Amino acid sequence: MLYFLALGSCYLLKPKIQYFVKKSDGWSVQFNNEHYISFGDSLFLRETSDGTPKSFYQHFSTGVCFDNQCRPLDIILHWSISGRYLGFEMPKGEFLSKTDHDPFSRKEYLQLSEILSNYDLPFKDIKYHELMNQPESSTESADAISGATSERIKDIVVQNAAYTTYKLWKLVYGESQKFIEQYTEKHLNTSNLMTVLNSQDRNEIVWGLTHMRDTLSFSIPLKTRLVSLIQSDDYYLSYNAVHAIPKTYLNDSDFLEILFLSYLNTPDTSTKKAMFRKLKAAPRLGQNLVVKSRQSIGAMAPQEISSLLKLYEKHSVEDSVTVDVVRKLINHPNAYVVNLAKGYLRKHENRRE
Repeated sequence: MLYFLALGSCYLLKPKIQYFVKKSDGWSVQFNNEHYISFGDSLFLRETSDGTPKSFYQHFSTGVCFDNQCRPLDIILHWSISGRYLGFEMPKGEFLSKTDHDPFSRKEYLQLSEILSNYDLPFKDIKYHELMNQPESSTESADAISGATSERIKDIVVQNAAYTTYKLWKLVYGESQKFIEQYTEKHLNTSNLMTVLNSQDRNEIVWGLTHMRDTLSFSIPLKTRLVSLIQSDDYYLSYNAVHAIPKTYLNDSDFLEILFLSYLNTPDTSTKKAMFRKLKAAPRLGQNLVVKSRQSIGAMAPQEISSLLKLYEKHSVEDSVTVDVVRKLINHPNAYVVNLAKGYLRKHENRRE
């Protein structure tokens, strides 16, 4: 008893336990002049003084049951406005312990936070009684039986803290996270979309891209950010950014010009195809784009030339200068390109008759 009293006193004197994920975008658990919106008794949205949503947090007072007893769990979880896990903190004097009553070490707290950052773990398909090698009749209750950690999960839990790891992961990706994501979807605007797209976290950026809507009011900073993502060296981000292009941007000749030049510069085939579909869906091609495409045609790969000629046909680009440039392709060393040029010219001549 004296040991636990001494241990508790020791922890009361230590700083509050806080662990947050890397690439948290300069996010802080505290900032000046913040406002709060409450959803129930324990879930809160944190906003800046101008009403910009920053993050959500929730205080959980629950229990972790194992070894014939339930131990209290007092913890605060934090999420971004898209529902991405940001980290956890504990009220001063609180700490996590393992089945042998030993408190978590710093290394184990870091390991736990890394585990909680991974939404793609199999915990969602695992029942509480499956954490240990024990009879299936055991459930999450005070008489749960301890045993050896299941082989299925031993590499994705903190050693001797399987129940705590599992419980916290289920809290992070439970009903609160679903509510947060749905709330932000419903209240999505240019401001909070920019917050998401400016994240350093790849998955959060993709979340923002997949939730862009044509009904949003698009600002110049938002368009600039979208262009930077389209031109990203990360092909996954670039591909998703192209798919997210709002229909209204297809009326912007300057944006289409940037998109075409990005098409020429990206080596990723899937992204190229997505860009081509967007260019094809545009109401028309601006004159500057046509001029730059003609100037670039000699350095294009055969498949790029094929796509460009299809764009010319779709948008009825057949002015005399363009026709002369395509006619020169008849002398191209690639037979495929020669046939493409002849096909374009033949259709052009048929329309003139």
